[in-house]
Amino acid sequence: MRFPVKIKDLTEEEYKRIVKRSRKKLKQIFSEVIPIIEQVKEEGDEAVLKFTRKFDGIVLSLNQIRVNREKIKQAYRKVSPGLIQSLKKMKKQIEDFHRHQIRRDYIFKKSFSGKKETCYILGERFVPVKRAAVYVPGGKANYPSTVMMGVVPAKLAKVPEVIVASPPEIPPSVMVASDIAGADVLINAGGPQAISALAYGTQMIPKVDIVVGPGNIYVTAAKAYLASLGEVGIDCPAGPSEILIIADNLANPIYVAWDIIAQAEHDENTCSVLVTTSEKLANEVYERLKKLVPTTLRKAIIQRSLDSYGAILIVDSIDEAIQFSNDFSPEHLEIITDDPDKILSQITNAGSVFLGPFSPVAIGDYISGTNHILPTGSLAKFFSGLSVETFLKRITYQKISPEALKLMVKDIANLAKEEGYQAHLSSIQARL
Repeated sequence: MRFPVKIKDLTEEEYKRIVKRSRKKLKQIFSEVIPIIEQVKEEGDEAVLKFTRKFDGIVLSLNQIRVNREKIKQAYRKVSPGLIQSLKKMKKQIEDFHRHQIRRDYIFKKSFSGKKETCYILGERFVPVKRAAVYVPGGKANYPSTVMMGVVPAKLAKVPEVIVASPPEIPPSVMVASDIAGADVLINAGGPQAISALAYGTQMIPKVDIVVGPGNIYVTAAKAYLASLGEVGIDCPAGPSEILIIADNLANPIYVAWDIIAQAEHDENTCSVLVTTSEKLANEVYERLKKLVPTTLRKAIIQRSLDSYGAILIVDSIDEAIQFSNDFSPEHLEIITDDPDKILSQITNAGSVFLGPFSPVAIGDYISGTNHILPTGSLAKFFSGLSVETFLKRITYQKISPEALKLMVKDIANLAKEEGYQAHLSSIQARL
């Protein structure tokens, strides 16, 4: 991580590098991913097994693609009772928060003229997708928490079948989390080959309506490409994790430094940025990072992340920090200032916000109850985090009375003629 610098002293190129963080050009990635997608579409499970051997270095047989119940039972014996209890508590916390997102069907009567005899009905129904998949990354760490964040909202939305897919070999903690969360099927496959199989369906992997969850750049590219073809719905094409911290002179530099480190340990491409009005805090955090990073378990990953995408920026005012934050549009935003609630009211772009000195991102990752599957790479400008609504389709309907239709025809005629759609008007006049 470079020495703290004032935002106004950054060159245009430096500013863009920070804001763009680790976003990569997808053109090259698509050229690698599309052939994989096409082969899985044509060859099904055989292609999944082939790419699993190639990318994961693991040889699976056809009947190992789906994890059987006996293996899940064995997984319980490989994790601690404490972890099992924590996962159950996590499930309840997520349910308690996400239950408020459940949508109810509604219907109401409306009059076109104010007269009772011209009333008609409008309504809306909320229908869950038939089958959803939660992708859980593998590789650098185990992610039972991601299982809970994806499966629990889907179950609250009453999705009939929820599938979890994760690269082999799936850790016991992920198997246990899938069972506790209520997943119906556990798939022993990852990468773009798994996303493709979920989109098209194979003998062993069911076709789903939506795939949610984080993943590497290849998983992200597969999700984005298949969604663009209309083959499967997705939450959003999220990338590496990130944090932005807005802090003033009252912030504790130790808290701030650890929150930066905690985010950086995810991945070498993670982005961690501090924006502060205090030059003193900026320098203290910088010095703390130099001392603390070498003491961490994942110090090599953390150091590469901070060197590539870390920054400590000094601003002249909180308003300047807010402006930068809304431009940056972070996945996670911590506000450690004198009046964080006041700043929250001015935040327009963020995945999830953490207010005050005792609300670190790690709380939201695990146990507070909000969802940690969030938009990254500035996508918070137009995407929201995963929720119960992610798995619901909204269907509107209307039932018009003959009396109401008679009163509507004049305005419909004006509008249909303006747009050149004579048959629209005729379809109504035929009923009169």
